Amino acid sequence: MIQASIFPIANDTVVLGLIALCLGFVFYTSSSNSGIWKRFYSIVPAVLMCYLLPALLSSFGIVDEPNSQLYFVASRYLLPAALILMTLSIDLKALLNLGPKALIMFLTGTFGIILAVLWPF
Repeated sequence: MIQASIFPIANDTVVLGLIALCLGFVFYTSSSNSGIWKRFYSIVPAVLMCYLLPALLSSFGIVDEPNSQLYFVASRYLLPAALILMTLSIDLKALLNLGPKALIMFLTGTFGIILAVLWPF
């Protein structure tokens, strides 16, 4: 017997797309100057909505969270790419002007993050 259920969504690509749509919706509406959204985001922070909407997808059983490998893919591929893109905007001249202690702390933190991401757990 073939089960004809569309829920829960088990394809990790579709789940990632749903999460991206949720985040896009939050960022689009939070930057809107419409009266409803402006009042809504003056009460509820946008960051909270970025966490709440994907959590609701999992809580309502829309996505197949227990069998998903999305966390593994995100932590191994998306996180390092996001960290590299984030460090591209660092003002290195200003960082060097902070002194040797700050530079050592920056390099130690960077090395720790790289080690944690690449270390096989």
